[in-house]
Amino acid sequence: MTPCSYAATPSACARPPLRRRLWRLLALGLLATTLPLGPLARTAQPAAAATVAVPRPAHRAPARPGASVAAHLSVSRAQMLALINAERAEAGRRPLHLDLTLTRIAQHRSQDMIARHYFSHHIPGGGMVFDILDRDHIQYEMAGENIALNNYINFYPMAQTVRQTNADFMNSPEHRANLLEPKYAEIGLGMAFERRSGKLVVTDVFVQP
Repeated sequence: MTPCSYAATPSACARPPLRRRLWRLLALGLLATTLPLGPLARTAQPAAAATVAVPRPAHRAPARPGASVAAHLSVSRAQMLALINAERAEAGRRPLHLDLTLTRIAQHRSQDMIARHYFSHHIPGGGMVFDILDRDHIQYEMAGENIALNNYINFYPMAQTVRQTNADFMNSPEHRANLLEPKYAEIGLGMAFERRSGKLVVTDVFVQP
């Protein structure tokens, strides 16, 4: 589970000005120094990757995600948004608005990581989420991304899986900083499952318009 955030001047269809490109160089340098594996890392994947697993209960067989899980993803997205906004309210922050365009981007990010078997802010073939925002002509002052990978659905009901994933974010200082950043006003939430393994990838995309 790894975070990244990035500040930039507003973006239009034109080539970003030099000031923005300098921000990006600084941001990527900072990103390289703020991606520790942390206590939740469980696999020897690339530096950005962290797989979270819990001990398998001896008395219970794993429940593989199926059609019912997929049908509840929209409910789970609403639950995740409510959990995030509850944390922000407790911290004295304004709530985040669920943006449909950002959610489409976040959902694509999660599905792409499942389909192409990677877990990183760096997209195979080049680019990051900020390049997707630029490509889609989304104007913003500041943007960030949190990603998480776990297999909790093999052990917990969906609602508890969402709660535990959000708790993991909040227990990581870097992810918590993105979730509680006061400048962010909009969020996109993506969730994708690999049914065979029960692997869940969650993507949060944050924007200050």
